[in-house]
Amino acid sequence: MNTPAHVAASLLLWRNESTGSAAAAITVGAILPDAPMFGFYAYQKLMGQSEASIWSTHYFADRWQLLFDLFNSAPLMLVVIGISYAYGWRFGGLLAASALLHILCDFPLHHDDAHRHLLPLTHWRFASPVSYWDPKHFGHIFMWFELTFALGSCIFVMRTSPHQSIRAVAIGTLTLYLIGMAFAALVWLPQLNQIE
Repeated sequence: MNTPAHVAASLLLWRNESTGSAAAAITVGAILPDAPMFGFYAYQKLMGQSEASIWSTHYFADRWQLLFDLFNSAPLMLVVIGISYAYGWRFGGLLAASALLHILCDFPLHHDDAHRHLLPLTHWRFASPVSYWDPKHFGHIFMWFELTFALGSCIFVMRTSPHQSIRAVAIGTLTLYLIGMAFAALVWLPQLNQIE
């Protein structure tokens, strides 16, 4: 799933949280597994790499894959949840739970770009028959489901959450989702087609 859709899923699940710090924890947690990719992408663009080379070659370099997979490790997030619970650290628990939701949602939606979600216990990757983006693996169908889910979730949270901080994040997520979709349509998709 695209990052804003993960934020939308976390907001939907925790829409009744009542504090600004809870909203921050939920949002940061939903973004955290994808955070290294933002840094990776910025670095590659600064190095003058094309979209095609970024996503077909550099993305799969071992050092980058290790970084991506550590941030997508379910066991590591479970450890953070356990430590947070033991020490009564609600922010850390919500953050790690939101990150774990992100990981669970991604698990069935990556094919060639699957993460090692059980690192460091194993290097196994689940290459799902479904991809959230790749048309060769039903990405052209899933994107409509994701779009409907993300937009519907944000609108639902904006209308039903009793807390201003959660509603504000939903409005921001909806805005970012629409900007991200426009960026993908105008920049990534035309250039990714050149990979073929």
